[in-house]
Amino acid sequence: MLFYGFILLNLALTSWLVVPPLMAYLKLGKTLSHDDAAEIIGKHFNDINDKLLNTLQLKKQSAGDESHRGLIEASIDQKIENLKPVRFPSAINIKENNKYLKWVLGPVAVILVIGLAAPSILTESTKKIIRHNEYFAPVAPFKFVLLNNDLSVVQGEDLKLDLKLTGNLLPADVYVETANNTFKLDKESITKFHYQFSNLQQNTTFRLVGNDFKSQPYEIKVNLRPSLLHFDVELRYPAYLHKKNETLNNAGDLTIPAGTVIKWLFHTQNANSLGFAINGKNHKLRPSSPDLFEHTERVVGASIYKLNPQNTVVAHSDSAAYRITTIADEPPAITVNEKPDSVSNQAFYFDGKIQDDHGFSSLAFHYRIGEPGSKTGRNVVKPVKAELNQSISDFFYFWNLKELDIKPGDRVTYFFEVADNDDVNGHKKARTTERTLNVPDENQLREELNAGTTGVKQKMQSAIKLAAQLERDSKKIDQMLLNKNSLSFDEKKQVEDLLNKRKELDDLVKQIQADNKKNLYNRQENEEQSKELLEKQKEIENLLNNVLDPKTKELLQKLQQLMQQGQKTRPEMSYQK
Repeated sequence: MLFYGFILLNLALTSWLVVPPLMAYLKLGKTLSHDDAAEIIGKHFNDINDKLLNTLQLKKQSAGDESHRGLIEASIDQKIENLKPVRFPSAINIKENNKYLKWVLGPVAVILVIGLAAPSILTESTKKIIRHNEYFAPVAPFKFVLLNNDLSVVQGEDLKLDLKLTGNLLPADVYVETANNTFKLDKESITKFHYQFSNLQQNTTFRLVGNDFKSQPYEIKVNLRPSLLHFDVELRYPAYLHKKNETLNNAGDLTIPAGTVIKWLFHTQNANSLGFAINGKNHKLRPSSPDLFEHTERVVGASIYKLNPQNTVVAHSDSAAYRITTIADEPPAITVNEKPDSVSNQAFYFDGKIQDDHGFSSLAFHYRIGEPGSKTGRNVVKPVKAELNQSISDFFYFWNLKELDIKPGDRVTYFFEVADNDDVNGHKKARTTERTLNVPDENQLREELNAGTTGVKQKMQSAIKLAAQLERDSKKIDQMLLNKNSLSFDEKKQVEDLLNKRKELDDLVKQIQADNKKNLYNRQENEEQSKELLEKQKEIENLLNNVLDPKTKELLQKLQQLMQQGQKTRPEMSYQK
């Protein structure tokens, strides 16, 4: 009622004091004439009095009397000069208003006493008039004092409301009243209560009620929780792996080759930033589009990354951590078998195998030629052909020392080296054991050639002795087997021993021929051959070819045939003891 009474009073005063002057200014309704206005002005300004009215009258007179117009206008100008200037405060006569002061002193004194003794009477009443649409609870003999510093939570969290009562006549129970429900607070003591709001999802308004007295409304502000809905990863593998790029959905933990470039696409809700931490580096991501965040990282080692969606009011929400396991590029491996030439001392054959998990960038043969004890020398690198794009590849390499311009007494060190194609950490290499080849000088070479010749002679002597024994045994067996169609066990054993000696002699002859050929070849490579030496080599070849006389060879062949026939056609024959 007070509010609406205040409104009606102001409307009445406006219609009485504001509307008429406004209508007059707008020339609406009944208006004053110039003479009426001049008469009113003359009453309020003593200096003007009736001068303004007389001037207006002279103006009208000059319009009707053409003969005296000049004289009249001169009189008008004189009066106008007398009217300037006019002070506006002269229209107000304060002394005439003193008689109204006695009516003002009473109300002013009452207001001053109330303002000093109980100012709330003035302020509270005024507040209720101005804020008429708000609820003002009846004044209770106690007060509800909330101990919570802040009534705001993150969406989905709980809020414990702590309450303290002060004053007289405290209620035994206190209730919290929301829009749809009323709950009783848990009582800790006479003055302290608490209540747990659980799983808050939206702003909640409540009042506290005790002994039918209600508190002012309070509001719990629920801040939207930023959340990570799901995320995808785009994997761009190192080019040297020749592996097709791929996209994984909802992939947290990853196992990838080292050097893979990962692009994450994070889909969020209620987030305006995303904390991304990896290997001690923190990044604050901004959305590339609504609710979408992107980040790209090249990962070369095992890593852990953490995600923390955020917004303007929630800096720390539910975070998540994931692990990245990287598959390191393994170093290559190489194995090599070395075989010298069967004839020449200046030729070597190598066959080997290389293997790596993702292929190779190079395979080379390294050697260095220098004097013994010297750290300097001529280094040479020769590429070796192999299937470098395979994970396992066999290779072969022929090394001809004649092409190296080696001097007698030089030292040659050599090894094979293979490099993988790791473009992430750099090409890793593996090499074989470094080997050394000491090139003999002239004296050493002559000694080696002579030693080879001596070895051939010694083996020839052994072959001659074995051939002589073989001939004697052959004749003995030939006499023993005359006019016999079968062999006893002992006889067969003697024939087998004889044939084994024949095989032993053949092997020894072949070895001597190979050694002799090698010795001859090496002499031809390293020194000029005399005619006499060449004739001796031919004699050795002829001697080896005829180490057994034709008759002995024929007898051994017949014995071998007899052994074979006995095994095939007479398996049932019993041997004589």
